[in-house]
Amino acid sequence: MSSSEIQSDSEDLIQGQKDFDFYADLLNPAEKLRKRIQQSTQKQITKLVKSAKKNEKQQKKTKQIIQKIKNEDLQENNQPQYDPKIFATNTDFQQLKLNKSLIKACHEQGYKYPTQIQAQIIPLVLAGKDVLASSCTGSGKTAAFLLPLMQRFGNTKSQKYSKALIVLPTRELALQCYEMFQKLNQFSNSTAALVIGAVPIQQQEAELRRYPDIIIATPGRIVDLMKNSFSIDLSSIEVLVLDEADRLMEMGFEAEIKEILQQTPRDRQTVLVSATLKATVKQLSLLALHKPVKVSVDYVDGLAYGLKQYILRIDSDDEKDREATLLALLQKKFTEKTIIFVRTKHDCHRLQILLGLKDLSCCELHGNLTQQQRIQAYEDFKEGKYQYLLATDLAARGLDIANVKAVINYEIPYETSRYIHRVGRTARIGNQGVSVTICLKREVSQFKQMIKESKQKLFKLNFNLESINEIKQELKQLESKIKKIIKEEVFEKEIHQTEILAQRAQNLIQHRVEIMRKPKKEWIQSAQQKKLRNQIQEEDN
Repeated sequence: MSSSEIQSDSEDLIQGQKDFDFYADLLNPAEKLRKRIQQSTQKQITKLVKSAKKNEKQQKKTKQIIQKIKNEDLQENNQPQYDPKIFATNTDFQQLKLNKSLIKACHEQGYKYPTQIQAQIIPLVLAGKDVLASSCTGSGKTAAFLLPLMQRFGNTKSQKYSKALIVLPTRELALQCYEMFQKLNQFSNSTAALVIGAVPIQQQEAELRRYPDIIIATPGRIVDLMKNSFSIDLSSIEVLVLDEADRLMEMGFEAEIKEILQQTPRDRQTVLVSATLKATVKQLSLLALHKPVKVSVDYVDGLAYGLKQYILRIDSDDEKDREATLLALLQKKFTEKTIIFVRTKHDCHRLQILLGLKDLSCCELHGNLTQQQRIQAYEDFKEGKYQYLLATDLAARGLDIANVKAVINYEIPYETSRYIHRVGRTARIGNQGVSVTICLKREVSQFKQMIKESKQKLFKLNFNLESINEIKQELKQLESKIKKIIKEEVFEKEIHQTEILAQRAQNLIQHRVEIMRKPKKEWIQSAQQKKLRNQIQEEDN
């Protein structure tokens, strides 16, 4: 049988089965109804399954949208709040004509927009203009002059001279400025040298002989190197920055600043930056600047917008009540990153002993410490190793420590400008912060007069008197321990100084010939003049 015949027989069989089914349905209506119900049920089940799958997809999609919205809200909450009073939200770093590496470094520091002072100063410095700038503390002034200097000199070919000099009043401020340079330079190739006292001068001479783009220095050490070393020459400096200019004048660096101005070219560009514009600063601007552009931003008597000020009044004139009130504050209200400012180095150290006896984690920062001790205290508090930093006004100027929750004035400062710089350690660059000033009964009117011109409100801080009285009783019991510790420390210090003097005498005897061959150092001020200046500073402190 051929294949065509087989195919024909198969088709006949299939057609016959269809015919049989058709006639069977006619003969058996019940079977026909059963099939229809079965088919209808199957269709309903299929439809329901499809609908369930569709609903499941829709629910999943809805959940994804809700989660996305939640994530976006969370990101917005985690983003820093850009207050238009502080940040120039209508511009960005690209519009300031900064290169990509500097913009990336700014974003790494968490800043999407420049601050108002940065938005105004950066274009002026890039254009080569002399600038006289004032702005409240914590508004980003350091980056405002560092960024354009790095932009201008970071991509230049290696030349045998340094291009910019930044002068700051204290070693801590110079160190902080250098740290800011390192953060902004992580994607760039600019170079900088830190030139400060209490650091081996030979090491600094070696760094200067490499001709860094930017020199960051204190006035005393840079003048010392100018007069007594061949490693530095300021005759090729293109840009001079005088940061914290009012403090430079207050600390008696007028002679050093004049010497620096004389040694730098007359056609240099000069940037003078300060938080307050006193008469001495205006006089310095007349001497140092040529047709300057004046910039004043966010300047409400120097106070930051996010600062909430409190006064804590003690209803007595007993100085001993201050310690008890401070301890009550620290134990009950301020338990996180807080700076406590005191007037004198003696009070600062006494409080450090007292807080230590009460098991409160603290460190101290004042002029009686060595440079290494001061740097260590600053770094430890910055890294969060201690809850409290006890400091004199040495630390009030410009130190930028992140997330300082509060500033406590152990007593009112001598003048308004010092108060401004003290409380400026918190509420920095748009953040919120609190300041508390402890006032005796006789000091209340004086303090209110001090901040009278401020547009910000002064709040009263009430405290439980019973807890303060309890602490006063505890302090009476601790007084003997405090005196004993101070006495032991004085004895140890005297022994240490005696050992240093003995070692110095031995070195003079052993190396007398080499020492006598060295040329005598030159100074702007004589030893007697420096001693007189230091005495005046100690009286101020």
